[in-house]
Amino acid sequence: GGGGGPSRLAPNELVTAWMDDPSLVSPSLSLWRRSELFLSLRLLPGLNLKEFLRGAAVAYPVVCSAMYTRDWDALAPLVAPRCLEAMQEAMDGMAEVGQRVSLAPDGSDLTVLSATLARAQVLQTSDEVPQGSCLLHVKYTVRETYSIIDCHSNAPMPPFDGSVREQESTWVFEGIVRPEGEGDREEEEPDWKVHGIV
Repeated sequence: GGGGGPSRLAPNELVTAWMDDPSLVSPSLSLWRRSELFLSLRLLPGLNLKEFLRGAAVAYPVVCSAMYTRDWDALAPLVAPRCLEAMQEAMDGMAEVGQRVSLAPDGSDLTVLSATLARAQVLQTSDEVPQGSCLLHVKYTVRETYSIIDCHSNAPMPPFDGSVREQESTWVFEGIVRPEGEGDREEEEPDWKVHGIV
């Protein structure tokens, strides 16, 4: 590919340290998935995995709360358009069968226990896709206690009745990772959006 010298890679030692940290990379990955993830992370110089996962842990309750309260204006800058449509359809589906989500006002209904990287996809660069565009798959384990209320009886629906549940899901985030020093300004953080929920 066309001049510009060899593309820079993320340092081997850094990526190896991430891979060996079970708080950053899902320890349950198969050998094949681990190898694929290692190579993908090498292709994303400038990624700060710890910062990204910290942000992902914050994003989970924010996005869920906005969806459950149907605050589409708050949600729009946080999720991709197709994902927003799917969330609106899901909530419309609940409304059609007479169900609504009841959340604690203090946000204590959604506690992220872990958020680890399960996969990284580096997208092929093109006229529409800038270099460093990627999809990062985050595996969440979350403690949930919110209720789903049957609007006909106004009663909570088990098991969504305020009892503690442990929920696992994988969210895919889209963003652009630029090598350090490109984009000059230190404060220019990647703008991550929820691409989809697997």
